[in-house]
Amino acid sequence: MAELADAKPVGDLAGGFEPATREQWLELVDKVLRGKPLETLHSRTSDGLDVAPLYTSGPDESTTGAPGASPHTRSFTPQQRPDGRWDIRSVVDGSTTDAGESVALDELQRGATSLLVRGAALASRETLGGALQGVHLDLAPVVLEPASAFTATAEWLMELWSANGVSDDAAKGGFGADPLGLLARTGSLPQGVDRAMADAAGLASMAAHRMPGVRSLTVDATVYAEAGASDALELAAMLCTVVAYLRAMAEAGVDADSAAGQIEVVLGTDTDFFTTVAKLRAARTTLSGVLEASGAHPGSAPPSIVARTLDRSLSRVDPWVNLLRVTAGAFAAALGGADAVVTSAFDSQLGQPSDLGRRMARNTQLLLAEESNVGRVIDPAGGSWYVESLTDSIARRAWELFGELESAGGMAAVLGDSSLARRIEVVRDERFSAVADRSAPLTGVSEFPNLGEDLPETAPRGAASPPEAAATDSATSCEALPGVRWAEPFERLREAADRVRTESSGAGPRVFLANLGDVATHTARSSWARNFFEAGGIAGVTSARGASSGFSSPEEVVEDFGADGASLVCLCSSDEHYAEVAADVARALGAAGARRIYLAGRPGDLADELRAAGVDTFVHRGTDVLEVLTEAHRVIGVPTSEAHATSEAHATSEAQQ
Repeated sequence: MAELADAKPVGDLAGGFEPATREQWLELVDKVLRGKPLETLHSRTSDGLDVAPLYTSGPDESTTGAPGASPHTRSFTPQQRPDGRWDIRSVVDGSTTDAGESVALDELQRGATSLLVRGAALASRETLGGALQGVHLDLAPVVLEPASAFTATAEWLMELWSANGVSDDAAKGGFGADPLGLLARTGSLPQGVDRAMADAAGLASMAAHRMPGVRSLTVDATVYAEAGASDALELAAMLCTVVAYLRAMAEAGVDADSAAGQIEVVLGTDTDFFTTVAKLRAARTTLSGVLEASGAHPGSAPPSIVARTLDRSLSRVDPWVNLLRVTAGAFAAALGGADAVVTSAFDSQLGQPSDLGRRMARNTQLLLAEESNVGRVIDPAGGSWYVESLTDSIARRAWELFGELESAGGMAAVLGDSSLARRIEVVRDERFSAVADRSAPLTGVSEFPNLGEDLPETAPRGAASPPEAAATDSATSCEALPGVRWAEPFERLREAADRVRTESSGAGPRVFLANLGDVATHTARSSWARNFFEAGGIAGVTSARGASSGFSSPEEVVEDFGADGASLVCLCSSDEHYAEVAADVARALGAAGARRIYLAGRPGDLADELRAAGVDTFVHRGTDVLEVLTEAHRVIGVPTSEAHATSEAHATSEAQQ
């Protein structure tokens, strides 16, 4: 103890090293870039915000505030999370476990702290009761995800609470009413937007007076994110919806303080880790501004922020990579200060999640909370110049877009005239373009595909869904926002190729890799080309000679190419070796019947000569991979997924006749 008492403070952690200057850093960077401009290290977010390679300053505390203080960037409260962890919310959609047990009980017994009930579990009063059978409703919060008949499903839940002896004061959870979110997702509100808003506000008024532990309204902004919206646009849509609900509650006589406590905000978390952290922090900043403008007092209960991992990042092929995607999203949600987190099962895109899928989704959060202890620190990303600057940029851009949406008439108006859909479409198409040329790579899909994978088995999803409100003459309709997944274009190619592979007993689409020169000469581009073509389900193959020593003459290439039977071929070698033999090899392959000849690499000055010799396509970094692979499918006669679906529908129709 005496030694500890006499110990001196560590002091400067730099250990006596002289601080480096920016000029010194730039000198080192210049050596690495070899003359390229520093701007090549900058990147841009989906909102067009600049991300620099180095940050030496950022917004100070007067801008971000202390934890619990305005503008609440760091947190809405100065208190730590209870037990150092957030609300781990598990999905209950009417299914049972693989062993036939209740999903709700299984999730709660294994670490979940609340339940999100949706799908078939919310199809009727009976299915809701069955899904929650045996659950201690006085302990476990239950949040609903209803359709347009949200008043009916709210009544069912209140009846369950009453039947289980849960008083209004003890009830915990949410009714999930989100009429504008439903309109965006489905393109329809049978009772009309005005009636739906009035019903939602009435539900909030009742809960505000009777049920202090229940939130009536959900602002689910993931519908915009799943359609492809940028982070700032997702926040802007969220803010615009919050304002619409606050106005509706004000008309129903709910004061601003009570109205804020009736709202739960749901935001998407993505694999873009730091941007997700910054988005959640920016959400609090901008929400704080809206609440202040609405007249809510600083000490009133703020909206709850729920983070949900987005389906748009998940893949059907190589679904095990989804474990990494979900982990990144959950970790970002924890660091961003989400009050509750919902994580997807890694096999959720294949059907009803398996027990293993649900277990991994739940345990991902438990490990982060219990082992990593990230929930025990308020705003652990606070003070990072990068995160603070990114938070500030996203918040400012979101506020600007929010103003534009409000000026255009508010959320109902921008949904009704499809102007919001057009904004999202621009961002979505830009991202799909980046996916197509692999500047936004998808591991296991566009990069490092595994054609021999065994997919996990899942059960079909339940067909039942929550009830809809009765249609009226005032029904509101608009253009629905379709959910997308970035992996879908590549998955369609993979599915089409796999179908051919199955029908042909294992052969399937192939491209012959003509590896020119020794192993050291061809390996890099041969590996790259295999990865390129297999992203579209076209297996990269070569002969024993091509794989080991490589081909030394056009005759050797033609001999092994003919024996393999593939009709596509890709030349793989170094630039220097291409100059010596590529043209001769291409002419020989064309004479041997190759239907398409590719060359891996940029042709440079050889382009005209190689095209004249028969090279059809040059593939390299920056190539539109989807375009090349789709054309390859057409050349070798692989039916598209759309054609297959049409054929199946025609066959079914004929069978019925």
